[in-house]
Amino acid sequence: MRADQITGALLNKAVASFLSQAYRRQVGVRKTPTFHPDQSLPQILAGVHPFEDLSIAQGEAVPVSGAPPRVYALRLGNETYPHMKLALVEAYFHDEFVFSVDRHDTFHFEPSVPGYDAWCELKEINRILKEAIEDAWYREGIPTLRDLRERRFKPTDLVQGMRAEGQTILILDDDESRAEILRNLLAQAGYGVVVGPPGPRPDPTDTAVLQAQERAKGASLRLPAAHCRNASDTLSLSDMVRKNKVALTVLDVSYRTGQGPRVAGALQLNPLTQEIPIVAVYSRRDFGPDPDLFSGALRRPYRTEALLELVAQVLFRHGGSGSGIHKQVDTTLNVDP
Repeated sequence: MRADQITGALLNKAVASFLSQAYRRQVGVRKTPTFHPDQSLPQILAGVHPFEDLSIAQGEAVPVSGAPPRVYALRLGNETYPHMKLALVEAYFHDEFVFSVDRHDTFHFEPSVPGYDAWCELKEINRILKEAIEDAWYREGIPTLRDLRERRFKPTDLVQGMRAEGQTILILDDDESRAEILRNLLAQAGYGVVVGPPGPRPDPTDTAVLQAQERAKGASLRLPAAHCRNASDTLSLSDMVRKNKVALTVLDVSYRTGQGPRVAGALQLNPLTQEIPIVAVYSRRDFGPDPDLFSGALRRPYRTEALLELVAQVLFRHGGSGSGIHKQVDTTLNVDP
């Protein structure tokens, strides 16, 4: 959705939906901003407003070429964590915004750090809330990444008929919508694409966590820590690389509950995969990707052109053609205004 199509009325609707999920026991208690229903987002931002501008700051390094995407966030929190945000993200395409929940908890720590179990538990609760809020937005007609994927890419499987002609890329990301959008962007450019399995869901189940949260009434939860499989267990990923003749891996640093760097290290120690370059995708709060592990890095959110340029550069440096079959990717809107 274009910035000038986002109205105060839509923002108010999105905020109300966010709060109904995030504060189930405190509905109507939290004071939140309201926006003039007839004003557009640019008009709101031109005046005094509560949004944080999280776009890449002037002077900060911008991965690859191109203007940085715009990100505006509204800190709304939830019952157990005050830093969760409603975010408007200009994702992938110029002047096309989606609503997203910024969990603001992608700080990664070693399991030996005191409080690690409680931190994993909190992140799991935040993940569940993020999915619930974004699902509610989708049902209410508020644009999300899921909506963008469905509107932009039809049919959904664009890989058919292209794989034999281009380099094959493996995508590793726990976020299904993000992985599917990335798959379609790369497929449109002529690459063969394989999407790896998301990280295993931790125990306890989502329902159990929510029930425990309800019983806790805001007190500290007494649950087993969210647990992910050993990040060094990459046998299935190695088989996938070998069977599909993967030329490059695009790995989200948050893969397998924040263990992306460990996954990259394990792949590089495996003789079957150690020559395959890995591109890291990370958020502004992730620790900077280790250049010894990754052949390139891209900070979220990013533009389509920046992604394709980086992939081409890395493949070229590692002996590939770097550009699939040189298909033009359509970065214009293909939906009715």
